[in-house]
Amino acid sequence: MIYRLLAAILTGILLTLSFPAPAFYPLVFVALVPLFLAVKGQGWPRAFGLALLSGTVHLATLLYWLAGVMHRFGGFPWPAAVSLLFLLALYLSLFMALPVALGGWRNIFERPSLRASLWMALSWTLGEILRGAGSLGFPWDPLGAALAPAPHLLRPAAYLTVYGLSFLLVGTNFLIFMACTRRRGVLLLAVVFLWLGVYVWGLMAIPRHPPSLPLSLCLVQGNVPQEIKWNPGEDRRNLYHYLSLSRKALSANPRLIVWPETALTFVYPVSPLVQTLRKGVRELGVPVLFGVPRVERTLSGWRLKNSAVALAPSGEVLGLYDKEHLVPFGEYVPLVRWFPWLRKLAVASGNYAPGTGPGVIRIRGVRLGLLICFENAFPFLARKRVREGADLLVVLTNDAWFGSSAALPQHFYQSVLRAVETRRYVLQVANTGISGLIDPYGRILSRGPINREWIGCWKR
Repeated sequence: MIYRLLAAILTGILLTLSFPAPAFYPLVFVALVPLFLAVKGQGWPRAFGLALLSGTVHLATLLYWLAGVMHRFGGFPWPAAVSLLFLLALYLSLFMALPVALGGWRNIFERPSLRASLWMALSWTLGEILRGAGSLGFPWDPLGAALAPAPHLLRPAAYLTVYGLSFLLVGTNFLIFMACTRRRGVLLLAVVFLWLGVYVWGLMAIPRHPPSLPLSLCLVQGNVPQEIKWNPGEDRRNLYHYLSLSRKALSANPRLIVWPETALTFVYPVSPLVQTLRKGVRELGVPVLFGVPRVERTLSGWRLKNSAVALAPSGEVLGLYDKEHLVPFGEYVPLVRWFPWLRKLAVASGNYAPGTGPGVIRIRGVRLGLLICFENAFPFLARKRVREGADLLVVLTNDAWFGSSAALPQHFYQSVLRAVETRRYVLQVANTGISGLIDPYGRILSRGPINREWIGCWKR
């Protein structure tokens, strides 16, 4: 039994190594094979347990940076932070373990076949979709996301989203498992030709030169440490800092300047600093799109939103977007009405209300589809923006919570997938990185540094 446990752990490690960082993505083609070998002949209860072990190892090591966030900014002692990380990994692993358990119940590992490989791929993919569903959904890095650093392998995602890639990868792993157990080398040849075909498809579909950008623009990465940005007096300093960097961007003659999520730390539009902001944008002479906490009066009182606001030099608000998919236990506490004690558990959580708008604003005749923070991990949100007419997707985020951890490239490569799926340019602007521009084929045309100030400008 011990070798089966080690094989399950090996699958978890191989899966994590497939993703950024270190992004050894070729491992994803074989990462599930040790698990499939381990569950062969074990029945569905043991198959469930072994898959749960694989998933917990994978997700705990993939999301290790969450423990640091809970410790540094949530006030949790290290033992509590690590325990909560493993509980989250255990929960998320259920969506991986259940398809494997069902496969064990159907005896597909004892009698592997092409039909069984399709069944396994379909059930796994359905599990990933369910993991990202609902207000508590967490679709971070499904299996297909491991291929994000390889643009020539991403063409299926343009038609089937990242979950189509997951389907192909699970099927590939099952075919290799079949080849190992039935000693059929022809299956390995089939796998090679399948992915060679995907690569050639990508090679032929991706033009040598990227299409023209819909709008000339600049982004500003201010590199304001999370530990100080909300301190008293820093709201004015942050505003002057972003205005100063934006003046340096004017030499590129942008038609729009973009600042990241919560670049401004005062409350819009009630803070006295709003007048200073309007004056600064008027002096720039260019519209500015920025992230800011925003309050809105309703019949039930004031509501706080995590918003993106576009301000013209004239002082006119060109458009705004309130983040619609908030981070559970980060921006709000779910179920707190029924379980008030959760507020004590998530004492550092915000009290934001979700937005309901279309998420598309028009600037200079170009329609921008807006996503804030981890909203770029949800394929349906990006596609929703395109259905509303977006010509370009803009991701505003503040990843300063995560230091220099693997969370930064993991987050950035979500935007790569959204670019391929929607066939739109994606601009990501972060407070401390990673910021950059991705073309509709998943190619990273420009990528800024981490934990440094940076200005990125691109011509139409």
